[in-house]
Formats: sequence, C-alpha cells, structure tokens
Amino acid sequence: MFTTFSVCATEACQRKYMDFLLANYEDLRLPYPFLVAFNFIASPILMGQECFLCLNGEGEVIGAFGYIHGTGEGNYEDRHVVQLQVALLSESYRCTRVFLEGLQMLASHLNELNGAVNELVFWTGMDKYAIRLFNKFAERTRDGELVIGYRVTLRQLNKYLAKFKREH
Repeated sequence: MFTTFSVCATEACQRKYMDFLLANYEDLRLPYPFLVAFNFIASPILMGQECFLCLNGEGEVIGAFGYIHGTGEGNYEDRHVVQLQVALLSESYRCTRVFLEGLQMLASHLNELNGAVNELVFWTGMDKYAIRLFNKFAERTRDGELVIGYRVTLRQLNKYLAKFKREH
C-alpha cells in the first residue's frame, strides 16, 4: 500500500484538506457543536499553521491532520507546544501502517523546526481503540466527560517511533 504525506503549502491543497475533513465530518466524532468543531478543523489554515494531507497511490486524499503552535491554557504564547487540532484517516486505511507513517512524518517535520517545538498535545473522544493506541506513546493528562487529553514530548515520541525504524 503506497501512501504519501505532504504539507498543504498551496491554497488548492488547503482546500482539499478542508473538503476531506468536512466530507468526513461524522467520522471525526468531535463532541462539540459544529461551529466549535469547524474552528478545530480550520484553525491550522486560519492561523497560518501547518496542515497535511495523506494521499494513496492514485493521488486520492485518504487522510488529513493539522496543528497550531501554543495552547489555550498558555494563551498561545507557549509556542514550543504543538496542539494537534484534528486528524483523520479514511476507514479502510485504519488499522494499517498509515497511522504510524503519519506519526513518523509529523515527528520528522517537528524535528526539522530545530528545537522550536518540544511537546505535542492532543485529545480523543471516548473511543476504546484510540485510547489504547494513544496510551502506548503519550501521557494522559485529562479525563473529561467527552474527551481525553494527551501530552508527549518530542523526545519521547522520537524514542517510541525509533522502535519501528526499518532496516535498509
């Protein structure tokens, strides 16, 4: 299964990012009203941050994720922290190596920022599979009624991902 990840550097790519996430909005299962959820989806673009697409071998969008620098708790001044706003893979690509490859791509991208980022925060809904997956590499920081918060340092994430490096 061939997939590629790319930064959405053009308006056309950003449009594909938005189109994919809005077309698959129900799969995001965000526990917020649509206007709040839309803010999470669009904020990487609106705030001039990074968003990414995952494409299959035919060039079709099969996944997307985006982040912003800083957190609401830190008034977005804690720019050394990246807050993953949204991430989604098409259902047929879940439970494959594509998630791992996307995580590796994100870590590599953050490493290239030369120390500007040293931590990643994100959350998930009450999905047992996602909770089990994220507990493998991130620390639970918040157990709410609707979401679970996670935090992982870039160093810890790199260490976790090193277990999966393939020998050439």
